[in-house]
Amino acid sequence: HDPSRPVTLWRTHQHAGAFVREQFATFLKNYWRDLQQSQPKHIEILVEKNTVESIVTDVAMKYTIPVTSGRGYCSIPPRKAIAERLSQSGKDRLVLLVVSDFDPDGEMIAASFARSMRDDFGIEDIDVIKVALTNEQVRRFSLPPGGKAKPGSKNYSAFQKAYGDVVYELEALTPEQLQMLVTEAIESVVDRELALIKVKATPA
Repeated sequence: HDPSRPVTLWRTHQHAGAFVREQFATFLKNYWRDLQQSQPKHIEILVEKNTVESIVTDVAMKYTIPVTSGRGYCSIPPRKAIAERLSQSGKDRLVLLVVSDFDPDGEMIAASFARSMRDDFGIEDIDVIKVALTNEQVRRFSLPPGGKAKPGSKNYSAFQKAYGDVVYELEALTPEQLQMLVTEAIESVVDRELALIKVKATPA
């Protein structure tokens, strides 16, 4: 991102007729009902890398759950945006589903994010769940290794002591496997009965 070289573009049309046709073609096509409004907790998904963001989003959209790609430990602005969405939801508790590699840094992202939400934004009530990738899932799906852990990582020693120095990347999972894991995680924290009650109580 280079803010020192701004570019301004205009969304133009050849004539008014083209604009009118476009508007009618998309009229009332972007409605999304807030499926979280009846839930007692606010749910968000954090993915470590952009390579799996679209795969996870395909599942999250069915529940209208926000997805943030942190690209590692995630900078302050995306964390602030999550805190603001929690505040706007009117709920007291945040559920964060984390999707990250099984390596020294990937294992620490969940704890680091929870610590930041507490220390930087005063959010004490937070449940952080590591959806993928876990040691159990590596064995369950017989995943191929993604190389060796980097000794330079500050989290290397703890990871190496617990799991060894072999690491595994999210991309080792098939899209179908990852989507299944995300779906299972979401279903484990969603109250379906409350969702159904809200749907029945809302006029069509």
